[in-house]
Amino acid sequence: MTDNLMNQIDAQMQRLGWTVDQGREHLQKYYGVRSRLLLTEEQLDNFLLYLQLTDSPTPNPDERPNQSNHL
Repeated sequence: MTDNLMNQIDAQMQRLGWTVDQGREHLQKYYGVRSRLLLTEEQLDNFLLYLQLTDSPTPNPDERPNQSNHL
């Protein structure tokens, strides 16, 4: 199952135009690791879902979902 998740993650990263370094930055920020090999299967699944739901070509660490600029 893990190999399948890795292949799907690779495909999604390619679709988004993410570099390996951009993927590592995301993993470091959100999972505290620099390699997918250190993630659990559940974390890999969550990372894949994040990629599938992302439309932006590059990760934007400052963008937060549901963040409002209104007071």
